[in-house]
Amino acid sequence: MKFSEIKHKIKNLGDFKSLEEIKKAGLRIVKNTKTGDYWLIEEEFLKPVVISLNRVSKICFSLKEIENICGLIIKERADLKNFKFLCQYLEWGEKEKLNKRRTIASRKIWYVLPHQKIGPILFPYFYTDTYFVLLNGISVYANKELYVLYPTIDPVIICALLNSTFYLLYWEIFSISNVPSLIKIRVYDLPETPILSYEVIKEKVNDIREYFKQISSRPIKSIFAELGFDPNKPIREQEPNPLPDRKALDDIVFDALGLTEEERKEVYWAVAELVQNRLKKAKSV
Repeated sequence: MKFSEIKHKIKNLGDFKSLEEIKKAGLRIVKNTKTGDYWLIEEEFLKPVVISLNRVSKICFSLKEIENICGLIIKERADLKNFKFLCQYLEWGEKEKLNKRRTIASRKIWYVLPHQKIGPILFPYFYTDTYFVLLNGISVYANKELYVLYPTIDPVIICALLNSTFYLLYWEIFSISNVPSLIKIRVYDLPETPILSYEVIKEKVNDIREYFKQISSRPIKSIFAELGFDPNKPIREQEPNPLPDRKALDDIVFDALGLTEEERKEVYWAVAELVQNRLKKAKSV
């Protein structure tokens, strides 16, 4: 959006007449998504965060895709007196009684967000017909729609395994679905998730990296498109035809599990059928 289009909505614009002047002063324009207004805030207090998955199109997402920032403030109010624009925003918040809201009032300092350590893997707590686990290669923060994982071995390998079709089947079977169209993954389920031993896959690590690089750099597709099914037809009447990079990654997992060719087809059929039935049920409610 152009500066001229939002200029009148910037609450503390002051004497600034251009975006160049704002940037030169070390400030950034931030949108309040609740009110639609804009504010100037000192850039050092702003960090990128994944707020919504709607804009994320790839497993290895870019900063441009999220385009969201949050205020990360860890200082006492007295230490912020030299940061004029941030203080103006906080004063507005107190005038609007944001500091009195139930979810915020219990904090020692109302504007300080709970500490979050940046993690290499971001795991969505729900999905519909598109399943993916994000690799946080650009080290951004995450909001409540994502669990942050801190694996003890190479996060690329763990993220690759979690994106395989086997884990999609796992979640379809073992997670909950209070809303018919959604699969919700509970935070206490994640530590119990079985992961292939590194010893089992160590000879295939380079292959896993290569196939995952292909999958993670292309747009995420629906489960049906990934597995080569038409969701409008009976699944069992169709032959599984997964995308080449997905099949290559899946085959490594299937090999490690010792699955036969027929059992591999059964995984694809079962996943697509479970998702298809779940979505049909949602439409009938």
